[in-house]
Amino acid sequence: MAEEEVRYWDRVGMYVTRETAQEFVTRSTQSGRVLDEDIEEFVSVGVSDAYQLQKEVDTLFSEPFSEGVLSESNRAIISLMDFESKRKEYIKGKKSAGLTLSEAKAEYKVELSALVFDSLPEDRQEIVLEYRERLEREEAERESAKDSEHDEEE
Repeated sequence: MAEEEVRYWDRVGMYVTRETAQEFVTRSTQSGRVLDEDIEEFVSVGVSDAYQLQKEVDTLFSEPFSEGVLSESNRAIISLMDFESKRKEYIKGKKSAGLTLSEAKAEYKVELSALVFDSLPEDRQEIVLEYRERLEREEAERESAKDSEHDEEE
C-alpha cells in the first residue's frame, strides 16, 4: 500500500492528509451559535467560505511536498499524543519493574501531568502552580480542622 500523501497546511499549523483537510473544510463551514455574554444571547458564528477553503486544499495537494515548521504547541500536542498512545506499554513496563497495577497507573498519571505542565506557556504554568498551592492550603486547613474536632472529642 502506498504511503498516504501529506502536506503542511499553514492555516491549521500541521501536516494533513487530503482526507483530514476535507474534514476540516466540512467542519469549518458548518454554522453554529455561541453565547455572547455582553448581550446575553446566542449569536451565529462567522463561517469560512467553503469554496475558498476547498481551493486552498486543492492548491496545497497539487503542489509538491514542502517542509513546514510545526509550532511549539503543535509539537507538544504530538508529543503528548505519542505518550498517550504508549500508555499500555508504559503501565506494563512499570508492572514488570515491580509496581502494582494501581501504582503503575498512578505513575503514568504523574508523568502525563508533568508532560502537560511542561508544555504549557510560562504564564499558564504560574496559574497552575498557584492553583496547586491553593488546593494544598485548603487541604491542610481541612486536615487541621479535622484534627481539632478529633482532639475536642477526646
